[in-house]
Amino acid sequence: MFSLERREEGAHEEAIWAIDWYRGPEQEQKIEGSKLITGSLDDSVKIWRYEKDELKLEKALVGHSLGVVSVVVDPSGTMFASSSLDSNISIWDLETLEKKRSIDSGPLECWTVAFTRDSKYVISGSADGKVEMFDVDTGKKEKSLETKGKMALSLATSPDGKWIACGGSNGLVALLDGPTGNYFKTLEGHAMPVRALAFSPDSKLLLTASDDKHVKIYALTEFQVVGTMSGHSSWVLGVAFSPDGTNFATCSSDKTVRIWDMVTKSSAHVFSDAHADQVWSVVWGSDSKLASVGEDKSINIYSVIK
Repeated sequence: MFSLERREEGAHEEAIWAIDWYRGPEQEQKIEGSKLITGSLDDSVKIWRYEKDELKLEKALVGHSLGVVSVVVDPSGTMFASSSLDSNISIWDLETLEKKRSIDSGPLECWTVAFTRDSKYVISGSADGKVEMFDVDTGKKEKSLETKGKMALSLATSPDGKWIACGGSNGLVALLDGPTGNYFKTLEGHAMPVRALAFSPDSKLLLTASDDKHVKIYALTEFQVVGTMSGHSSWVLGVAFSPDGTNFATCSSDKTVRIWDMVTKSSAHVFSDAHADQVWSVVWGSDSKLASVGEDKSINIYSVIK
């Protein structure tokens, strides 16, 4: 059963580009009382509590000045990071919702942000194609990682800590060694910018979403494409694996959200009226709960019962 469970219209004053779902320490599977974190072009980050099928605004956080384009909870579930086109990365405490640190990642825009698996570093992708690594405790830049690509639009770290993936505006995906950050390999397959990336829960597969309207699955044992999915009629802007790895979700500038089956590698459902404008990001809360945000300033919560 697939259904739109909740729509929060006017959740921000401007387009919402980023969302993550926090389920508690170590990302437990409970949903009641969980939190959604959204980032918007209105420069704010908002914390929402999801309880009894309702979204309640808990706090609005300010501090960015040119639009928040990425938010991500760290693997330990104690903090989250937000990044903005003002070249600033903010680290926030998830319990107190106070800012722990502000990191200047400039001079170029910071398009995407992620944490290393050990939560010691926050990494950002910038307009020059580099991946910058910052110490979470000190804010000091530790490394500038080479990707051999252009304009880093998307980042993901594998659950086992082995890989960092970076998607570029030239359609290439760079795989970096997770522990060292050293360049390892370039994955080819897309003809246009790679907007989003997601590792499978077992770290064996990588999903890539591109402006070429396709989603690709790479096996990280052979580093080869093992599946190409088509169905969206415009740019694919977001992709996310379900926690059990049996499904994944995509969102697009065609205003839809799709659920895909990993066994058949086919579309299982399309939320065709998901948003009134392009859908920027999608995230799973549990195997049966999904959320998306978009240009229409709304947050959607979906029920996905298999």
